[in-house]
Amino acid sequence: MNDRPPIRVLPPEVAARIAAGEVIERPASVVKELVENALDAGATRIEVEIEGGGADRIRVSDDGHGIPPEQVADAFERHATSKLRSEHDLYAVRTLGFRGEALAAIAAAADVDLVSRPAAQTAGATLRLRNGRTERQGSAAAAPGTSIEVRDLFASLPARRRFLRATRSETQAVARVVTDYALAYPEVAFRLTADGRNALAAPGSGDPRDAVAAVHGAEVAAALLPAHAERAAVIEGEVEAARCEVVGLVGPPSLHRASRAAIHVVANGRAVVARALLPAVELGYEGLLPGGRHPVALIRITVPPDQVDVNVHPQKAEVRFRHERLVFAAVQAAVRSALAGTPHLVPDSPQFASMPVFTPRPPGQEVEPRAWPGFDFDTTAASAPSDVEGLTGRDVIAGARVASMVEREAPPPRVDGGVPLLRPMGQIESTYIVAESSDGMVLVDQHAAHERVLYEAVRARLAAGERPSQPLLQSVLATLSAPQAALLAGGASDLEAIGWEVEAADGAAVIVRAVPAALAGRDVARALTDYLDRLDAEERLSGPDRAAATLACRAAVMAGDRLDATQQRALLDALARCETPHTCPHGRPTMLHLSRASLERSFGRR
Repeated sequence: MNDRPPIRVLPPEVAARIAAGEVIERPASVVKELVENALDAGATRIEVEIEGGGADRIRVSDDGHGIPPEQVADAFERHATSKLRSEHDLYAVRTLGFRGEALAAIAAAADVDLVSRPAAQTAGATLRLRNGRTERQGSAAAAPGTSIEVRDLFASLPARRRFLRATRSETQAVARVVTDYALAYPEVAFRLTADGRNALAAPGSGDPRDAVAAVHGAEVAAALLPAHAERAAVIEGEVEAARCEVVGLVGPPSLHRASRAAIHVVANGRAVVARALLPAVELGYEGLLPGGRHPVALIRITVPPDQVDVNVHPQKAEVRFRHERLVFAAVQAAVRSALAGTPHLVPDSPQFASMPVFTPRPPGQEVEPRAWPGFDFDTTAASAPSDVEGLTGRDVIAGARVASMVEREAPPPRVDGGVPLLRPMGQIESTYIVAESSDGMVLVDQHAAHERVLYEAVRARLAAGERPSQPLLQSVLATLSAPQAALLAGGASDLEAIGWEVEAADGAAVIVRAVPAALAGRDVARALTDYLDRLDAEERLSGPDRAAATLACRAAVMAGDRLDATQQRALLDALARCETPHTCPHGRPTMLHLSRASLERSFGRR
């Protein structure tokens, strides 16, 4: 007996809501669709306002062509579009929108109010939709262009609304969308307001540097280098030769970030997530960036419309190039041409000083520990001789970081249930500490180990009600990107708890008055932007733990930092005192143990 229900055609309203879920994933999806429609309409000014991360309210206004009154209702029908006429147009899409699903999907997921007026009309048309149905339609006075207000996203779909992330995360996602299109269209003026706060204002001057200045700050914009490359190839079986042109702006090697968030890729005017092309950008910097750091770049790719597929993703966030190798080579060539012949030095401006200039330390000069309150570095505890002669500036800083983690009157290293006593034997590639234990050999990842030590130290101070903060003698103005500013605003209390003291200034700029003690002595603006980049990438933890783990990651020694024997021992002893010594806060192992028995088996001794 077959108990399966029969196949039925879904009611139109159910089908519409399912389709809406494919197109509209979160508030940022709404903003993306509406901004793209505004750009397709020839707008020179686009204003975006959001409340509650966009879940409560989104308003996108533009000065584009507007919608004729007799077509306003048709615009919200599924698959209604002015951008396609036949299936052949799908293979050479020249507009950002083309499927005719955006407005219908938004109306199925939220309450919508629209006002639109073409410049040739004397009055504007209005339309109100509730639950995807027209509730009111009429006319009203309006400026030329279109304004769409979206309220209570997914209110009629509570299961979907519960899957939205915290307000700050949704605000940050919206800021990324507006930022990407402000960079992709420097000739268009963009303004983003989040909960009444100005988050972004791009002037629309047409100069890409002005757009970059609005997003990343004037100093960054001034430092960028012009990039350009063209590639063409005759492909067997292709009617038209494969072509690709890349223009853009890329940062000098001294300008880098903790994440890839500052690499922006635009393909035929479409801001895209180009995972396959990010390595092409970074390969252009091969050998020029410190480990774990990423460049700042705005890459604009132009290929014939029939050589790129923009219809491979429900939210049109990704594209597929027919000749991906050609595009990859063009991007890499553009970056390398921009960097060719440029001095790869740290500029005088502290905005770009991520670390001291690499000069040898004079013989006999003592390393000045940069310690947290209550922390000290007792070099008499280790009997091994120091081998710090000839260390570079980076390595001196690394030593100071380790110096900051050994607590006065600390208990002896734990043995039962913890890490056995370890005797350091040296480093491999200035990344892993080789140590001898009572049962074989242990390899310790110095960065992961130091992260664990610092993380537990920060948590202990938070639990004790302490606030390990270092006030600045002079406040520092730091320019953030719109997503960074949204992240900071949403997590202000967590950041304050670990020692940051920051207040909002104009736009995305902030005034820094104090920093966590673990970051004292560093370039303040760079420390804050790097911290926010790492905080954004942290997904395993939340709340104060997320802030503490990010601080530990930012303050810990890095792969490639040389540590002398005394510093290695200090790190191993501090790790042995941790409550959870075997993993870093992100769950990565801190050590690898090779037992005596496994070594003997490997060498045929048993």
